[in-house]
Amino acid sequence: MGNEHNALACGNFIEDSIDFDFYKALFDPVRSKILVYIASSGKKSVNEIAENFTQDRSVISRHLDLMSRYGIISKTKINRYVFYEVNSTFILDKFEETTENLKRLLEITKSK
Repeated sequence: MGNEHNALACGNFIEDSIDFDFYKALFDPVRSKILVYIASSGKKSVNEIAENFTQDRSVISRHLDLMSRYGIISKTKINRYVFYEVNSTFILDKFEETTENLKRLLEITKSK
């Protein structure tokens, strides 16, 4: 009974401490490639980004919208165009937050 309770508590802690939706958005293979492209090329419009991928522009646009929703990229509208750039500070902060939460979890489990 004690081990089941600890496993449940551990699972709940992980669910509460890790933003799984953020990581799913970040590590999708196509979105990861888009992120690498933007990181290496700088601020780009959806058309400039889509030119470098086999997916249709509308698919790339949906990926960009999702990445923007989770803070992975930032978008800036200039005249009629929207430009995307990597939100590296946010991404690094999210990784640090996850790392700290996992360290706390490991410390808790070691002390039991």
